[in-house]
Amino acid sequence: MERTSAGLAQAMFEEMDALKQGSSTPQQARAKAAIANVIIGVSRLEMEFARFVTDARSVDGSTLQPLLMGTNRKPKKGKTAQLEG
Repeated sequence: MERTSAGLAQAMFEEMDALKQGSSTPQQARAKAAIANVIIGVSRLEMEFARFVTDARSVDGSTLQPLLMGTNRKPKKGKTAQLEG
């Protein structure tokens, strides 16, 4: 399975089919759905970050740097480990 939105959708449809066939349980389906929900939430956060924060790009502007969690301070250009005061 690909780790893409299409792969995630495929996994969820397969789980739904397994649940209908009795080869999965409601508890397993809920657990998988909860994991999918977290993945979707992280993806949504990354898309919003990419859309609204342009100064988080690498020095050459080609790659997006990871979002620093737990702080409202912006990363220095081209750096993810150092923070501006």
